[in-house]
Amino acid sequence: MSTSENTTTVIVHEAINEEYEYIQFNKQLRLIRSVKDDMYQMQSILTACFAPDTKKPQDWFRNQSTQELLSEAQRDILFSENSEEQRVSKKPQSPKLYENSEEQRVSKKPQSPKLYENREKLPNGLRGYYVHRLLVNAVAMWASPRYAWNIYRLLDEIHRQEREELENKLEAKDKSIQKRIPRSVPKGKEKNYKYMIYTEEMENEEDKDMVILHLVRRNNKSFYDLAKIYKSDRNWFYRENLPISMTPNEDVKQIVQDTLPQTHYDIKGCTILTFKEDLPLLKEKITEYFDNFKQVE
Repeated sequence: MSTSENTTTVIVHEAINEEYEYIQFNKQLRLIRSVKDDMYQMQSILTACFAPDTKKPQDWFRNQSTQELLSEAQRDILFSENSEEQRVSKKPQSPKLYENSEEQRVSKKPQSPKLYENREKLPNGLRGYYVHRLLVNAVAMWASPRYAWNIYRLLDEIHRQEREELENKLEAKDKSIQKRIPRSVPKGKEKNYKYMIYTEEMENEEDKDMVILHLVRRNNKSFYDLAKIYKSDRNWFYRENLPISMTPNEDVKQIVQDTLPQTHYDIKGCTILTFKEDLPLLKEKITEYFDNFKQVE
């Protein structure tokens, strides 16, 4: 006897002979399984579910819902035990998922997907209908309302866990985003940022038609060293109460690149060299950017 375990099922195997074994299915049902094709005896399903004697395996096939289920299953390539072979095979073939032993002896046509089979020539205790592994729960739920209810509860628990896991992920993501602000800015100080662009005249006479723009963003406490510039004519552009999420330097550089010809500017770090004649247009574009950002915020 051997035992293998995953996250959902503990399976215990107990050999009957070389081709058949007892197996614990879904931790609840002790079933007879065909080793070679993973098919399960229907009578063992009914017995494990304590189904009344009035319920016979053949009764399940007479249900309209069963016929609809089998039709749907035959169309589903996921039932194919040979799907991997079909992907690499040169000759197209139907997935072998349904088989009738009597028809197989007399028919030359390709077999339908094998979902169930009546193995009537097996010894007592093994003979009877066998169904595909994915149909075991369908048969068991038909045989036992109690088992069906347990399956519904299990599905509900899986749904609850998935929903809880998703909610936890979203909550963790929100907390991660919120933690980014306090690491850089004290709580309640998220908008205590000032931004100034001030000018520097060129010393060389031949460059008098050009000017250097310095881009500076500071919080309130570290802005004191720029107070004199703020009160002077060099204060070309100024805004305050900006959020930490705003990245004005990179955006201003992009505005310059989008507005002026490439020969009209030179960007190095947080400085921009440009012509004085371009300043009015630049100021208009930069002002528009800051106004729009405030509206969106």
